[in-house]
Amino acid sequence: MGRSIQRRGSRRRTRTTLLLVTNGAKTEKAYLEALKKQVSHQSGLSIKTSWQDGKEPETILEDLRRSRGGLDEVDEVWIIVDHDGQDRRRFLDACRRVKGTKVFGVISVPCFEVWLNAHYEQVRRYQDQEQAQRHYRELTGLSARQGKALPQDFPFNRSAEAAERCCLQGTSLPGINMQGPCPSTTMPHLLRRLGLL
Repeated sequence: MGRSIQRRGSRRRTRTTLLLVTNGAKTEKAYLEALKKQVSHQSGLSIKTSWQDGKEPETILEDLRRSRGGLDEVDEVWIIVDHDGQDRRRFLDACRRVKGTKVFGVISVPCFEVWLNAHYEQVRRYQDQEQAQRHYRELTGLSARQGKALPQDFPFNRSAEAAERCCLQGTSLPGINMQGPCPSTTMPHLLRRLGLL
């Protein structure tokens, strides 16, 4: 009797596709592009990015829901936005209610510079975006004109420290899909998901 021929198929690892979306025009884009490059090829993650310059978070979410293949082509969506003096809890609630694809809102209060500043030192009690952005320029040595850029020597390797310093001392990191007090950011949740923390 002949032997049964069985072929061993190569085991193909399924990749989880994450879509990172921001409405930030410069700083967030530069940071997310650099972050994407740090994700290991062995992580099992495929990272896509989408730039929605200046759009309101609710509009971004609605556009994703309506677009053909928007949410259907990815496993998770992470929408990174500033607080901008607006209560973002309705937006976060809408993220939690999306069926199928997991959608997470990442809110930086008052702005994304809170996360960037935490890479250098403990964040301060900022009253508004201007104070956080001024502190960022002081820490980086960037001029007011360059203030929305990332310096060439940005300390990406200090993300773990930034996760500890991105809220005032004695304040806990806000939960996933939550809006924290000023100053705070939920960026550490995204970095953990990417395997970078």
